[in-house]
Amino acid sequence: MIFDSRELAQLKRLEILAAKVARGQLHGDREMKRSGPGSGFREHRQYQTGDSLRQVDWNVYARTDDLVVKEFDAEEALDLLLVQDRSASMQGGAARTAAKVTAALGAIALTQLDRVVWIPVGGDRAGESFAGKNRQGELFHAVDGEASGGSDMLGAMRAPLSRASRGGLAFVISDFFDPEGATRGISYLLARRFQVRVIEIEDPEALKEPPLGRSLLIDRETGKTLKVDITEEVLADYRHAREQRAEGLRNYCRRAGAAFMRVRADQPFFEIVQSALARGWLAG
Repeated sequence: MIFDSRELAQLKRLEILAAKVARGQLHGDREMKRSGPGSGFREHRQYQTGDSLRQVDWNVYARTDDLVVKEFDAEEALDLLLVQDRSASMQGGAARTAAKVTAALGAIALTQLDRVVWIPVGGDRAGESFAGKNRQGELFHAVDGEASGGSDMLGAMRAPLSRASRGGLAFVISDFFDPEGATRGISYLLARRFQVRVIEIEDPEALKEPPLGRSLLIDRETGKTLKVDITEEVLADYRHAREQRAEGLRNYCRRAGAAFMRVRADQPFFEIVQSALARGWLAG
């Protein structure tokens, strides 16, 4: 089971918090920005079972106690895309934290009647779509897998999104150790008009510096080994490269318009998701 009883209680509090945030948002807040006719407000209609809570006009409800939804000529992009890195570099705490954050974000969206599209990166598990709160258990089971295989984020996304006509919200949860380039997947989502939220998981264990002397370094994803004489100069170069990589991803996201957050692998999932909610990341 991905969550214990204490964590399930924390998840319930996050769902309540997210519902409060959603009630403060107008339907148009998450509508994809389009040019030309066909994107404006058309009319109100009565709320029906199955409508997303995000569609409710809470201003009208506050004045009249009448539960109505706003309809637009262009539909709101309600889908939540969750890209979860499950490649071999995401071992131990990083994999567990990524799974719990993915599960929590998906559970919140399902509670609010959004459709969740889950895409795993690494391993042989195919992506899947979920709709309805009764699918939470299936989502939890899907995301709770072992880390294996290499990172090919762009390749993992191409087939599931090839027929997607419009974007929505997309969370990318990864350590971003993709040998083909950490930003390719993010660029692909932005080009398809997704609002992208990047959660980089930094594992202190994986970044621990080797001791001085002859060391055998192993690439977790490819299994390749490299014998290196670790000197103070080598460690200095390593620290510099690590800082450049970290700042490079942050700066890319800032320039491209993708929201960015760096977290530690040992950070509780509750804190990470709560921070995402506080930043308005689930409101569009």
